[in-house]
Amino acid sequence: MDKLPNELKQPLVELLLSVADDKFILGHRNADWTGLAPILEEDIAFSSLSQDEISHAIAIYQIAAGLVGSTADKLAYARKPDEYLCAELVELSDEFNWAIAVCRNFFCDHHDYLRLGRLAHSSYVPLAQLAGRLVAEEQIHVQHVDMLLKRLGHGDTESRERMQSALDRLAPLATGLLEPTQGIELLEAKGVYPRIEPAMFERWTEDLRHVAEASELKLQLQAPRAEAIGGRRGRHSDAFASLLDELTEVYRLEPEAAW
Repeated sequence: MDKLPNELKQPLVELLLSVADDKFILGHRNADWTGLAPILEEDIAFSSLSQDEISHAIAIYQIAAGLVGSTADKLAYARKPDEYLCAELVELSDEFNWAIAVCRNFFCDHHDYLRLGRLAHSSYVPLAQLAGRLVAEEQIHVQHVDMLLKRLGHGDTESRERMQSALDRLAPLATGLLEPTQGIELLEAKGVYPRIEPAMFERWTEDLRHVAEASELKLQLQAPRAEAIGGRRGRHSDAFASLLDELTEVYRLEPEAAW
């Protein structure tokens, strides 16, 4: 379909905002490593991946903006904290702990790859066309973070212990990525967000564990509770408001400026 029925617009906007908000915040978190990564090649790589995440977010915001009569900039910078639908995992400060930064990307990149893959087969043609381009770039993100995980997991005792500690710390938060947005069942039924087999959690978990095992690391993930309410409903960590305030400071100075 080229034109989206009215009853699907709000559910799709919520799904798109969850994708874009995850990428927008993660991209800025990764950008904090510019000039600070442990080795030069990763300094360059993280900067490039950060730019990818933010550009992906803007492209997705543009589709959502067209559905609600807004602009990508307003969706990215002008909403209140409780209107953002990002998962708590991307909000987390890594406190410049390289293992935390790598493992967070590990969880997020694999999730994004599956999510964009579903959207690339959407019955809504404009979305499928965009997601088809983005998923190809996301595959590069997955390959990069998998390489890092294996490299550090097979490193010395310190690197392996740091990576294991980071996986253990982030795993409980990571399942929040799979919290559904409102109206997701309708989008699945209409093929706008096609279902996959095995289901999302099983596919995601299988992919992550395969890489973790190849890295000689252990990974324990529990299926998310159906009643859990978090970022997809606008509930965020205590630090999120200040993080958002920092990210939107320049925009607030001149909201109508063209960049």
